[in-house]
Amino acid sequence: MSAATTPEPRAALTLATACGLVPLLVGSLAFFGWLITTGGIGSEGKPFIMLGIAALGGGPVLFVVGLGALAVARRRGAPARPLVRRALLLFVNLPLAALYFLGLKVAAVQRVEVVNLGDVAIQDVTLVACRSARHEAEELGPGDRLVWRFVPPSEGMLAVSARRSGETLTLEDGCMFFIFMRKDVLVELTADGEWQVTEADGAPWSWIPGR
Repeated sequence: MSAATTPEPRAALTLATACGLVPLLVGSLAFFGWLITTGGIGSEGKPFIMLGIAALGGGPVLFVVGLGALAVARRRGAPARPLVRRALLLFVNLPLAALYFLGLKVAAVQRVEVVNLGDVAIQDVTLVACRSARHEAEELGPGDRLVWRFVPPSEGMLAVSARRSGETLTLEDGCMFFIFMRKDVLVELTADGEWQVTEADGAPWSWIPGR
């Protein structure tokens, strides 16, 4: 009787390669497709969002299947180099998925712009949002503006205060912020000491510094 031949490891290696490439390519397409087509607006780009959810859901399954395929390929005599390469391809999906998940925070970045429309400088400008997010500026001259970008830790209101000629000017409950619902907020201090607030949905790419 002839000895049983060991199956070739090629099929198992091919399966492991597919298990590493599919989530990498699909996840990258989902994230960059959403980012490029929407400019970071969480309420848009539904097809890419659903594709990303599918990648996150199927990725762990393919990771386990890929490791199993590598174990089979090793038993079938596959050399060390192709095994290591495919193992790296599988494991690179873990930090990449975490990076893309963190990248989704751009959909939560709020933009607040404060403008001094008066002809007198204001000092000790303080912005507080959602009780704990805070931004301060020592002085804002006539016509000057400051821009604050932040990710809200929770839902909450915006409050602004500043001093002008010894008088404290405060704004309470300027606007409401929600997580993953971006807003562009314009807060203007008029010459007569009144705060004016204008809200708009977050514009594409407004989370980028300098915009």
